[in-house]
Formats: sequence, structure tokens, C-alpha cells
Amino acid sequence: MMRTIKWVVLATLLSTLCGAKTHAQTINAASCSSTDVQTAISKVAADGTTVLIPAGTCTWTTAVTYSGTYSVTIQGQTSVTGTCGPGGTCTVSDITVIIDGLARGAQCGSPDGSILSVNSVSGKSVRVTGITFSWGNAAGNTCVGTLNISGTGQANRVDHSHFINNSYVGLGWGGMTFGVVDHNVFDMNNGSTWNAIVFHEPNWIGLDGGSDPLNVGDGSWADNTTFGSNRFIYVENNFFNWSGGTSNGSGYADDCTSGGRFVWRYNQMNNAMLQTHPTGGSLRHRGCRALEVYQNNFAGNLGAGNDFIAFWFSSGSGLIWGNTVNNGYSHFVELFSVQRDNLIYAQTATPNGWGYCGTSFNGSGSNWDQSPNTSSGRRCMDRPGAGVGDRLVNDFPNVTNKTTGCSSSSSCAWPRQSLEPVYEWLNNSSASFFWAALEGELLANEDYYNYTGSFNGASGVGSGTLAGRPSACTTNPDSGGIGGVGYWATDQGPQGTLYTCTKANTWTAYYTPYTYPHPLISSSGTPPAPPTGLSAIVN
Repeated sequence: MMRTIKWVVLATLLSTLCGAKTHAQTINAASCSSTDVQTAISKVAADGTTVLIPAGTCTWTTAVTYSGTYSVTIQGQTSVTGTCGPGGTCTVSDITVIIDGLARGAQCGSPDGSILSVNSVSGKSVRVTGITFSWGNAAGNTCVGTLNISGTGQANRVDHSHFINNSYVGLGWGGMTFGVVDHNVFDMNNGSTWNAIVFHEPNWIGLDGGSDPLNVGDGSWADNTTFGSNRFIYVENNFFNWSGGTSNGSGYADDCTSGGRFVWRYNQMNNAMLQTHPTGGSLRHRGCRALEVYQNNFAGNLGAGNDFIAFWFSSGSGLIWGNTVNNGYSHFVELFSVQRDNLIYAQTATPNGWGYCGTSFNGSGSNWDQSPNTSSGRRCMDRPGAGVGDRLVNDFPNVTNKTTGCSSSSSCAWPRQSLEPVYEWLNNSSASFFWAALEGELLANEDYYNYTGSFNGASGVGSGTLAGRPSACTTNPDSGGIGGVGYWATDQGPQGTLYTCTKANTWTAYYTPYTYPHPLISSSGTPPAPPTGLSAIVN
């Protein structure tokens, strides 16, 4: 009987191991055509599957989608070699080339879509790698991206791929997704790509656990920021090349809207710019929620006279440090609250729109601001330095603060946003104008803190060893304990730690950068090999 039981156990174990081997399967697409790739993707039935797209050049006029419950890698044969970071190289061999020929509506109208759409799910990983995404003359402009990653997955990776002149968006992120974009080359020409990558987090689940049925980012704005965590989309070690002129909208390496959150680090920016999209810039959609921008190299050659801005910042909270910017840019960072006037976007008065900040522009303020009847409207909702607040629900003209029950027709609509200042430190810029806050509603040492080399704890941001940090510091009473002046302790953590003054003469650790390289880069998602050397002992 003992012999029989042990053989049954052994047979069960071997069966399990053999099953595990078949899970890590490879499915070869017959060609790079959309039909053959879709056929291969439709066969995915287990975690760890790799769908291989062969070498070739194919134009896709129909979309390919993956919406499943399994961890999967979609892999072409294009190669990207080099560090793809500041001071390094990044070389592309275009071997699997997919040309976007999808018919779409004019100016991102209906219909719109991606040639490759991936809907990720929680607990599973998705990787898209080794594909060249090129633009076809017959394709209509897209606002969701030639490649789009959406859903709720928290382990998504797009790497070692080449995006060429995709119009208007190369790579789009949506839903409530986390992950990394690494070792890619984005080549943008004037008149084609507007945004190499666009971040949307419209379906974010906030602190109250509710979803966002309007898909406009309300959940993200009603959730904590959590700087230094995995709850961002990380863009690291990529080359962004722009060969165009200075026409409005072209040359942006990114856009961020609908509660988007991103970290931009260790990238080479060749004539490329960063931006965020504000509340008030697109109907009911909220602006970008939070960002970190650090250790990038901005190399422009257009000259300061072109008003060429490295980073146009119009929404949310941010940490900006350790970047290098040459004098090919006229500005490094420009803070701007677009709801102050109609220079960029005209606003519709409440309750049918967000309205203008304060009364200084047209005499009518917005009930969504902290002080709608003052000249500045301070503080304007969702502008730079704005943080977590009450959840908003419903569409115009019935937008309502869910916590207070107040609608935009009443003066208590303000979502009581915390002040989460923008911090800037140790950036090296030879741009003719380093930092500009264009609106009087944005105040130094309240809404934003700039680096100072002679830091004494009274204003700005300092740096040095933890032992060299001043004992005295000035807090920001309007920030609700998040912080006042900042100090970057260079000897704390792998890269440093930012401390902020949370109350008078009290320093609190505020931010430590997330693991670099991103953990998904070192872990490709391939399941471990089954154990070897098993033997049966028969009694």
C-alpha cells in the first residue's frame, strides 16, 4: 500500500510540473499582419505566454486587442540597444514594423482607436516589447495612442520599442494602471506627433473606494499622492527626439490629464518638452494629478529666442530635481494656472463649466475655488500645488462635492484640497529663464519652493548631509501639515530623502525615490523553471 501511495504522489507531482512547463508557452504569429497577430493573441490561455510577432513590415487597418485574464508578453523582433539614458547611447534596428493605417475621425474625433489595445487586469502582468510602431499616411489622428494600455493592471511594461511620427499620440495609458516605459526611442517630427506618451487615470478608485463612472479623473484627485511609490507610470531610460520647429503642440514628449500620475526619470530629451494638461482644458476632465521629474537631460538646439519651454506645468503636485537643461530652451519650468484668463482656454461659467479663477478677469469667479469672490480666487481648484480633496461626482450642470453635498451653484462647492507644494532642487539649468510662475495666485514658499544654495531653514529648499540640516525651519500653515521648506538629505536612502518642515522647527521625511531601475525591468514576468533532479524512492 505504501508503494502505491508514493507512486500516486509522484505521478501527481510530475503532472503538475509538466503542466507548469506548458504554461510558459510561446505562440508564434504566422506573420506580422493584424489578422495573424490577433489570431495568435486569441490563443493565449495561460500565464507566462509569449506571443511572438515575426520580422516584417505590415500595415494594420484593423485594430488588434488583448483583453484577458493572463499574464502575457507581446514581442516583436525590433531591437533597441544601449543605456537609453543621459550620457548614453540608444540604437534601434527596425525589424518588426507595424504601420498604423487605422481610419479615424478628424482631430481625434469619433471614431478613434489604437492599432494595438491592451486591457490589463489586477494581479497579472502585460509586456509589449520589440515592436516598431510607425505612422501611415492613410491613418487618422488618434488621441488614445497608436498603442494603448488600459485597465487595472499594476505590472505593465512597454520596452525596447520604436515609435515613429505617431499622430497625435504614440503611447496612451488609461484606467488605473501602473508600470514602466523603458528603453524605447520616440522619434517625433513637426506636424506629426503632438505627445509621445499621454497619461490618463480616469477610472481611479479613490480613498472612498468608489469608481469614477464619468472617467474624468475624480477618483485620482480624491486619493493620496503617495510620492515615491509604485502607484505611478514610470518613464525611464528612453530617448525622445524632436526634429521639428516651435509650432504650438508639437515636440511634447508627454501630456497628462484626467487624474494622471507619472514619474519621468533618466531620459534623454533632444529638443523635446514636457507638459501637463489642466482642469479647464478639456470639458469636464480634471487635470494631471501628480508627477516626479528627475535626473533627465534636456538638450535643445533651437535657442532661447524661440520661447522654447522644457516643462510647462499647469496642474497638480510635483517634485522636480536633479535635471540638466541647456540654453536651447528659453525656460526650464513654467508654472501656469490656465483658469486665470482665456489666453489658452476659454472657460464656461458655473454651473455649466469650471469658470475662471477669481474675479480679476471677467468679474465672475468660480464656486469651485476656495475664495470665489476675491480677485485671485485663491486657491484655484487643481492648479499647481493642489493635492487630495473631496470627491466630485456628476456632470455639468450638476457637478457636486460628494462629501459636502454642495453643487457648483453654491459657494461651498470647493473640494477642500490640501496644499501639496511643488518642490524643486539641485537642477542644473543654463536656460535664459529658469523658473517662472506666471500667475500672482501662485506664491513662492507657499505653492512652490525653489532650491537655494544658502539655505538656513527660512525659505526654499536646501541640500546636504542630514547632519548639516538646520535645526530651525519654517512651516506652511496652509499645507495642513504636509510641509513647508524642504531639505534634501543626500546621505539618506540610495539616492537621497526629502524632508519637509511639518510644523515649526520639526522635520519629517516626505519623499524617497522609488527603486531604480524599476522592479519590472529586472523581472520580466517569466515564471521560474520547475525544479530539477527529482527522483522516486520506492520502499
